[in-house]
Amino acid sequence: MSNARKAVPRLSFNGQNVSGKLEGYLESVSYEDVASGNSDNIDITLQNIDMKWLNQWYPTKGDKIGGGITFQDWNKEGEHLNLDCGTFILDEVKFSGGPLKVSLGGVAIPANESFKIRERTKTWKDVTIQNIADEIAKRYGLSLSYSGPTIMIASLEQSDKTDSAFLYDVCKKYGLSMKVFNSKIVIYDQTQQEKNAAVATISRGSFVGDEWNYTDSLEGTYTGARISYKSGQDNEEISVYLGLKAEDAAGSRVLNITEVADNYDTAYYMAAAQVNQSNEKATTISGKIWPNPQICAGICVDIIGMGKANGKYFVDKSTMEVSSSGTAQNVELHKCQTRLTYTPKPKPKPKPEPKSYKVGDIVNFHGGTHYVSSYANAKGYSAQAGKAKITLGPDCTGNGKAHPWHLIHIDSSSNVYGWVDEGTFD
Repeated sequence: MSNARKAVPRLSFNGQNVSGKLEGYLESVSYEDVASGNSDNIDITLQNIDMKWLNQWYPTKGDKIGGGITFQDWNKEGEHLNLDCGTFILDEVKFSGGPLKVSLGGVAIPANESFKIRERTKTWKDVTIQNIADEIAKRYGLSLSYSGPTIMIASLEQSDKTDSAFLYDVCKKYGLSMKVFNSKIVIYDQTQQEKNAAVATISRGSFVGDEWNYTDSLEGTYTGARISYKSGQDNEEISVYLGLKAEDAAGSRVLNITEVADNYDTAYYMAAAQVNQSNEKATTISGKIWPNPQICAGICVDIIGMGKANGKYFVDKSTMEVSSSGTAQNVELHKCQTRLTYTPKPKPKPKPEPKSYKVGDIVNFHGGTHYVSSYANAKGYSAQAGKAKITLGPDCTGNGKAHPWHLIHIDSSSNVYGWVDEGTFD
């Protein structure tokens, strides 16, 4: 007889496996996985019929919860799939009666509550977003995964905002996605994520009971944006346009942004961010699907068999719930569109400062002509390349300046002995 497939939660508290201990008490586990804008969270519901959870088993806020789900014999017998939900901090405990239950809520944030509670005021100057994220991550003992572009910010005010809210806002403003997962701040460029190949396929038959919603809207979608930035010289506001088509082209929908950026580059990043975030709402699908641990927030899937709704979609949120009545997964997706992007123009490399030389320096003569005097009409002769010593320079008395340096070779590799031109040695 073949084994029936089932999903089995795996739970630990403060590093101790409690899956066996909770057997008989556990009613459901719900794991919410988000692509950006929030932290992952877990909700655990337990029966409290003997009142242990209000007595000797009373949980402590700040406890560390480890979560995962094993999908046993899921696609075929003997094939087990694992979904790692990560590590969470217990931040909410709820009790109810009739019947007696306890609900434990955990979020993927550090135990230090100041990350999302303590408001901080600070002025950040001449920093990248990665610099800001790195400093905040270290403050709370978190690691940082950053895979976005290098965005330099001249000045930014953190005014009475928690580090959590501030960092989310900064990432959103400049078009980056951020989440907190498994004691790690993850910041990435969603444009690059949406270019990845789809890892799974969803058809109409994938939705349980044909339960799904599809929305296709033109309202709030744009082909470009106009924004201003301040010039570095006179602080004058300069208006620029960034778009998928010409600003005055037929069908062009332009978002006018009232914020003023510090410079040309940040203006473009901000414009692209607002257009892309608005356009993500253009075409969306949500619904309850047959559980598939491959489908998680931040990946792409292909929708097929749904007519005009077909296409490649990005998973914004996945909620997996395992209970005594079965396993369910709800997903929220948006269709991958052509995104507005900006690549900064490479800055011209500064010209190296000319090296200064003085009498007595040993230099490498490149070869060429050495002259009998430093004046323009001096007779010249061929000289071989090699090591030489500077014996007179442009500042010596009576220097004619045309051939301002006097060199004498220091070995037999060269025969230079006279006045040479600027730039003929290093």
